[in-house]
Amino acid sequence: MPLVRAGDVELEYFETGPADASDATPLAVLVHGASSSSRIWETVQQRLAEAGVRSVAISTLGAGASSQPEEPARYAPASYARDLAAALDTLGLRRFTLVGHSLGTLVSRYYVRDHAERVDALVLMAGPDPARAALTPEQQAQRASRAGAEAPETPTDSWQEQHQGLSAETRDALWSDIRANPPQRMRGQASPWPGLEGEAPKIPVHTLVVCGDADDVVAPEVAVRGYLELDATRRHLHVFHGVGHFPNAQAPDRLAGVLARFVRGYAGE
Repeated sequence: MPLVRAGDVELEYFETGPADASDATPLAVLVHGASSSSRIWETVQQRLAEAGVRSVAISTLGAGASSQPEEPARYAPASYARDLAAALDTLGLRRFTLVGHSLGTLVSRYYVRDHAERVDALVLMAGPDPARAALTPEQQAQRASRAGAEAPETPTDSWQEQHQGLSAETRDALWSDIRANPPQRMRGQASPWPGLEGEAPKIPVHTLVVCGDADDVVAPEVAVRGYLELDATRRHLHVFHGVGHFPNAQAPDRLAGVLARFVRGYAGE
């Protein structure tokens, strides 16, 4: 798998696009969630390519074949955003729609805050409230316990169901990525996420909020509240009926259609 240099680390990435892609081809940069990797976007990337959209999915630190530094602070979403900026510079990607899923929405928010001139439009999918309070001592202890425990050898039925839009081979590879997560990754990603307070109304680009109404990880009302915080002249909302926390893996064909229309609509804005 290809790696891109991002400062002092390397990040795994996957790129797809139509056969006739050029510098004028609409581009989406895809950022995955907390325990996942860029493999989760595989079907979405295939469908985007078929729709004439180029895409680059990047694995954050600790995910897939990306570097795994020891310090938990390197796994904070703000740090991920700095890595993302460095990787995109190395790849020479200057203008794109940024798409974040779950924890990746926080990475995307940090990136837009610091590099809005590079972003045509923004997609925030199944993301937590960026103003969520710090964990209580009890929650910290639970997180530390989970961080030290390896994921089971085989995924749960619920996880399989919410990833049914991926090939069996990709599901197996993605689960291997999850099992290989370094424990400090979960600790470093925990709230609070300073610097995002009050930023939502200031986002200067058209922003699409996406969620599934069957999400059992981030309640759909959290996504809707986030949508209402955005500037009313630039906000958009799409809710998938019967879909859980992973539209990119459970309903990738439908999601890709939504993304392709949005990306093409605001490319070059």
